[in-house]
Amino acid sequence: MDGLTILIMLLISIFVFAIVISLFAVVGQWKMFKKAGKNGWEALVPIYNQYILCKITGVNPIWIAILFGSVLLAGIPVIGSIVSMLVSIYFPILLAISTAKSFGKDDVWGLGLFFFSPIFYMILGFGASEYVGPTPMNDVVLELFGVKNEVNNNEVPNNVTAAQSTDSMSGVKFCSACGSKVVSGNVFCGNCGHKI
Repeated sequence: MDGLTILIMLLISIFVFAIVISLFAVVGQWKMFKKAGKNGWEALVPIYNQYILCKITGVNPIWIAILFGSVLLAGIPVIGSIVSMLVSIYFPILLAISTAKSFGKDDVWGLGLFFFSPIFYMILGFGASEYVGPTPMNDVVLELFGVKNEVNNNEVPNNVTAAQSTDSMSGVKFCSACGSKVVSGNVFCGNCGHKI
């Protein structure tokens, strides 16, 4: 084989690998969105899926606009590049740790989600972890400007109207929307996302 053939095969292999990794991330995010009471298809739409993730975690969606604004700043020598780099690192970390907390995990687990998101989205989506409601990481940057994270515990997921029910004999709580057992202390049903 000549050098050009090897290069083309290498590029095709990298492309196929990237597609497979992206599919893992989308499938995991789809299942994770369903656990949080959102539509799974929302994971398929670029940018919009980040907005939905902000809503699920309680992170202020203004960060999406800040991220795009910082990309425009990247063209400015030195300062623009530094600001763009810092925002493009801070926002995904903020979102990853907030996602972990919203599913009952700790900050270290959130860093795993930041570095290996396709794997950790699959674990969140298909694993036993349950959605406990929007739990954002403390956003020190926006707090400097007096802006708070958007935590709306009154938001009711799609197609949910029924109230919580409890088995009076055992004290075990069940979601009246889907009938699943609800972990004590959870704000949302881990199966369907219904607000308890």
